Amino acid sequence: MARKQPFLAAEFSEQFKASYAALQGPQQNGVDRAVIALLKQSPTPGMRVKPIEPDKYYYEARINDGDRLIHRTGDGTVYFVDVVRHDDIDDYGRRPKEGARSKRP
Repeated sequence: MARKQPFLAAEFSEQFKASYAALQGPQQNGVDRAVIALLKQSPTPGMRVKPIEPDKYYYEARINDGDRLIHRTGDGTVYFVDVVRHDDIDDYGRRPKEGARSKRP
């Protein structure tokens, strides 16, 4: 049976890779589930995918009570930016400045 929606492409930032590597196995499993759901364009209600205020440039997806997956989508690609504690999400509330060197896509 054919899929209704094709998988989106994925790009992982260096920051995402470093954050992911620092997680314990069960946390990595949660990130894996969230990544696959986003690539399949089928996030669960428990993921609570929503834009990060105030600029709404990045989105967050809930992994568990404390961790969030930071990402954005464009041109058929999901850009995975970082995995952060919920308390640190405000760091992603603003769009990166044009011309500024950033590790974030």
